[in-house]
Amino acid sequence: MTANKASRNALIEQKRKDGATLAALALEFNVSQTTVSQVLAKLERNRRTIKRRLEAPLRRLTRPYDGE
Repeated sequence: MTANKASRNALIEQKRKDGATLAALALEFNVSQTTVSQVLAKLERNRRTIKRRLEAPLRRLTRPYDGE
């Protein structure tokens, strides 16, 4: 994703949180309402994935140290 799309998506997310409708966002950014909806869904999905990974228990990758 290009920097322009990333910044656009961040703006879409912020304006949606501020109460803008999908139709208003679609007109403002010259995309379809479906695209706005997909952008918002992807951002939420990524946020949940990151949260789940941060909350997951750490896996032991090496054998425990036995003092030898």
